[in-house]
Amino acid sequence: MSLAHREYDSDEARAIFELAAELAGKEIRPAAAAAEQAGAFPGRPFALLGEAGLMGLPYPEELGGGGQPYTVYLQVVEELAGAWLAVGLGLSVHTLSCFPLATAGTREQQERWLPALLGGQLGAYCLSEPSSGSDAGALATRAVRDGGEYVVDGVKAWISHAGHADFYTLFARTSGNPEGRDRAQGISCLHVPAGTPGVSAGTPLGR
Repeated sequence: MSLAHREYDSDEARAIFELAAELAGKEIRPAAAAAEQAGAFPGRPFALLGEAGLMGLPYPEELGGGGQPYTVYLQVVEELAGAWLAVGLGLSVHTLSCFPLATAGTREQQERWLPALLGGQLGAYCLSEPSSGSDAGALATRAVRDGGEYVVDGVKAWISHAGHADFYTLFARTSGNPEGRDRAQGISCLHVPAGTPGVSAGTPLGR
Protein backbone atom coordinates (compact mmCIF):
# COMPACT_ATOMS: atom_id res chain seq x y z
CA MET A 1 0.00 0.00 0.00
CA SER A 2 1.44 3.39 -0.97
CA LEU A 3 1.81 6.24 1.48
CA ALA A 4 -0.89 8.17 -0.38
CA HIS A 5 -3.46 5.42 0.31
CA ARG A 6 -2.65 4.74 3.96
CA GLU A 7 -4.84 6.02 6.78
CA TYR A 8 -2.98 7.80 9.58
CA ASP A 9 -4.04 8.01 13.22
CA SER A 10 -1.92 11.10 13.81
CA ASP A 11 0.54 13.50 12.22
CA GLU A 12 3.26 11.68 14.15
CA ALA A 13 2.25 8.37 12.55
CA ARG A 14 2.35 10.00 9.11
CA ALA A 15 5.85 11.33 9.80
CA ILE A 16 7.01 7.88 10.93
CA PHE A 17 5.65 6.24 7.78
CA GLU A 18 7.26 8.88 5.59
CA LEU A 19 10.60 8.37 7.33
CA ALA A 20 10.35 4.58 6.96
CA ALA A 21 9.45 4.92 3.29
CA GLU A 22 12.36 7.28 2.67
CA LEU A 23 14.86 4.92 4.31
CA ALA A 24 13.36 1.96 2.46
CA GLY A 25 13.52 3.68 -0.91
CA LYS A 26 16.85 5.49 -0.67
CA GLU A 27 18.98 3.30 1.59
CA ILE A 28 17.58 -0.21 2.01
CA ARG A 29 16.11 -1.29 -1.34
CA PRO A 30 19.18 -0.22 -3.40
CA ALA A 31 21.48 -2.33 -1.19
CA ALA A 32 19.31 -5.46 -0.97
CA ALA A 33 20.10 -7.36 -4.16
CA ALA A 34 23.90 -7.16 -3.91
CA ALA A 35 23.88 -7.99 -0.20
CA GLU A 36 21.61 -11.00 -0.72
CA GLN A 37 23.82 -12.22 -3.54
CA ALA A 38 26.88 -11.94 -1.30
CA GLY A 39 25.13 -13.39 1.76
CA ALA A 40 25.94 -10.20 3.70
CA PHE A 41 24.23 -9.32 6.97
CA PRO A 42 22.21 -6.05 6.78
CA GLY A 43 24.15 -4.30 9.50
CA ARG A 44 23.99 -0.80 8.03
CA PRO A 45 20.19 -0.84 7.55
CA PHE A 46 19.71 -1.80 11.18
CA ALA A 47 22.08 0.98 12.24
CA LEU A 48 20.05 3.46 10.17
CA LEU A 49 16.82 2.29 11.78
CA GLY A 50 18.37 2.80 15.19
CA GLU A 51 19.52 6.31 14.33
CA ALA A 52 16.05 7.09 13.01
CA GLY A 53 14.34 5.91 16.21
CA LEU A 54 12.50 3.03 14.52
CA MET A 55 13.85 0.15 16.63
CA GLY A 56 11.43 0.47 19.52
CA LEU A 57 8.20 1.87 18.10
CA PRO A 58 5.61 -0.09 20.15
CA TYR A 59 7.30 0.46 23.52
CA PRO A 60 6.80 3.34 26.01
CA GLU A 61 8.61 6.61 25.37
CA GLU A 62 9.77 6.83 28.98
CA LEU A 63 11.75 3.62 28.43
CA GLY A 64 13.30 4.80 25.16
CA GLY A 65 10.62 3.54 22.78
CA GLY A 66 8.42 5.32 20.28
CA GLY A 67 5.13 5.05 22.15
CA GLN A 68 3.27 3.99 19.01
CA PRO A 69 0.38 1.54 18.61
CA TYR A 70 1.13 -1.82 17.03
CA THR A 71 -0.74 -0.79 13.88
CA VAL A 72 1.94 1.84 13.25
CA TYR A 73 4.81 -0.52 14.04
CA LEU A 74 3.44 -3.31 11.83
CA GLN A 75 2.99 -1.02 8.84
CA VAL A 76 6.60 0.14 9.25
CA VAL A 77 7.68 -3.52 9.25
CA GLU A 78 5.63 -4.01 6.08
CA GLU A 79 7.26 -1.02 4.40
CA LEU A 80 10.77 -2.20 5.24
CA ALA A 81 10.07 -5.82 4.30
CA GLY A 82 8.90 -4.66 0.89
CA ALA A 83 12.32 -3.12 0.33
CA TRP A 84 14.38 -5.96 1.85
CA LEU A 85 12.65 -8.87 3.56
CA ALA A 86 15.57 -9.60 5.90
CA VAL A 87 15.34 -6.08 7.33
CA GLY A 88 11.60 -6.17 7.97
CA LEU A 89 11.86 -9.63 9.47
CA GLY A 90 14.90 -8.57 11.48
CA LEU A 91 13.05 -5.62 12.99
CA SER A 92 10.26 -7.95 14.11
CA VAL A 93 12.82 -10.32 15.68
CA HIS A 94 14.43 -7.41 17.50
CA THR A 95 11.06 -6.17 18.77
CA LEU A 96 10.25 -9.66 20.04
CA SER A 97 13.65 -9.79 21.76
CA CYS A 98 12.76 -6.65 23.73
CA PHE A 99 9.28 -7.87 24.71
CA PRO A 100 10.13 -9.97 27.81
CA LEU A 101 12.10 -7.17 29.43
CA ALA A 102 9.56 -4.50 28.46
CA THR A 103 6.60 -6.47 29.84
CA ALA A 104 7.98 -8.61 32.66
CA GLY A 105 11.23 -6.96 33.75
CA THR A 106 11.48 -4.99 36.97
CA ARG A 107 11.48 -1.23 36.71
CA GLU A 108 15.16 -1.21 37.63
CA GLN A 109 15.97 -3.71 34.86
CA GLN A 110 13.93 -1.75 32.33
CA GLU A 111 15.60 1.54 33.18
CA ARG A 112 19.03 -0.08 33.08
CA TRP A 113 18.79 -1.87 29.74
CA LEU A 114 15.79 -0.85 27.64
CA PRO A 115 16.89 2.63 26.48
CA ALA A 116 19.94 1.14 24.74
CA LEU A 117 18.01 -1.88 23.44
CA LEU A 118 15.29 0.32 21.96
CA GLY A 119 17.71 2.99 20.84
CA GLY A 120 19.70 1.00 18.29
CA GLN A 121 21.16 -2.16 19.76
CA LEU A 122 20.11 -5.27 17.82
CA GLY A 123 18.56 -8.23 19.61
CA ALA A 124 18.26 -11.97 19.01
CA TYR A 125 15.56 -14.24 20.43
CA CYS A 126 17.01 -17.52 21.70
CA LEU A 127 14.30 -20.08 22.37
CA SER A 128 14.80 -22.95 19.89
CA GLU A 129 17.40 -25.68 20.35
CA PRO A 130 18.62 -28.54 18.14
CA SER A 131 16.12 -30.89 19.84
CA SER A 132 13.33 -28.42 20.73
CA GLY A 133 11.61 -25.95 18.45
CA SER A 134 7.85 -25.48 18.61
CA ASP A 135 7.87 -27.78 21.66
CA ALA A 136 9.49 -25.09 23.79
CA GLY A 137 8.92 -27.03 27.00
CA ALA A 138 11.52 -29.54 25.87
CA LEU A 139 14.40 -27.07 25.96
CA ALA A 140 17.42 -28.37 27.83
CA THR A 141 19.71 -25.33 28.21
CA ARG A 142 20.32 -24.73 31.90
CA ALA A 143 21.11 -21.65 33.94
CA VAL A 144 22.54 -22.18 37.43
CA ARG A 145 22.84 -19.30 39.84
CA ASP A 146 26.36 -18.50 40.99
CA GLY A 147 26.30 -15.60 43.40
CA GLY A 148 24.78 -12.63 41.63
CA GLU A 149 25.08 -14.19 38.18
CA TYR A 150 23.92 -17.21 36.22
CA VAL A 151 26.15 -19.78 34.53
CA VAL A 152 24.44 -20.93 31.34
CA ASP A 153 25.19 -24.26 29.67
CA GLY A 154 23.49 -25.17 26.41
CA VAL A 155 23.15 -24.72 22.65
CA LYS A 156 20.55 -22.73 20.73
CA ALA A 157 19.60 -23.18 17.07
CA TRP A 158 17.97 -21.23 14.21
CA ILE A 159 18.70 -17.90 15.91
CA SER A 160 18.24 -14.87 13.66
CA HIS A 161 21.09 -12.33 14.09
CA ALA A 162 23.34 -14.85 15.87
CA GLY A 163 26.88 -13.55 15.77
CA HIS A 164 25.68 -10.04 14.87
CA ALA A 165 23.31 -9.18 17.72
CA ASP A 166 24.25 -6.82 20.55
CA PHE A 167 22.19 -8.81 23.04
CA TYR A 168 20.44 -12.17 23.31
CA THR A 169 17.10 -12.80 24.96
CA LEU A 170 17.82 -16.32 26.19
CA PHE A 171 15.42 -18.90 27.56
CA ALA A 172 16.97 -21.45 29.90
CA ARG A 173 15.87 -23.93 32.50
CA THR A 174 16.50 -22.77 36.07
CA SER A 175 14.65 -25.76 37.53
CA GLY A 176 12.81 -28.88 36.41
CA ASN A 177 13.56 -31.25 33.55
CA PRO A 178 12.84 -31.30 29.81
CA GLU A 179 10.82 -34.50 30.17
CA GLY A 180 7.50 -35.27 31.81
CA ARG A 181 4.15 -33.56 32.21
CA ASP A 182 5.55 -30.54 34.08
CA ARG A 183 8.41 -29.82 31.68
CA ALA A 184 7.08 -26.34 30.82
CA GLN A 185 7.76 -25.26 34.40
CA GLY A 186 11.09 -23.88 35.52
CA ILE A 187 11.96 -21.97 32.32
CA SER A 188 13.37 -18.48 32.82
CA CYS A 189 14.31 -15.64 30.49
CA LEU A 190 17.76 -14.02 30.71
CA HIS A 191 19.21 -10.87 29.18
CA VAL A 192 22.64 -11.78 27.78
CA PRO A 193 24.88 -9.06 26.30
CA ALA A 194 26.81 -10.29 23.27
CA GLY A 195 30.14 -9.73 24.99
CA THR A 196 29.35 -12.12 27.84
CA PRO A 197 32.24 -14.60 28.24
CA GLY A 198 31.46 -17.96 26.66
CA VAL A 199 28.86 -16.69 24.17
CA SER A 200 29.69 -17.74 20.62
CA ALA A 201 27.92 -18.32 17.30
CA GLY A 202 28.41 -21.19 14.90
CA THR A 203 28.52 -21.07 11.11
CA PRO A 204 25.19 -19.80 9.69
CA LEU A 205 22.98 -22.41 8.06
CA GLY A 206 23.49 -22.65 4.32
CA ARG A 207 27.12 -21.54 4.45
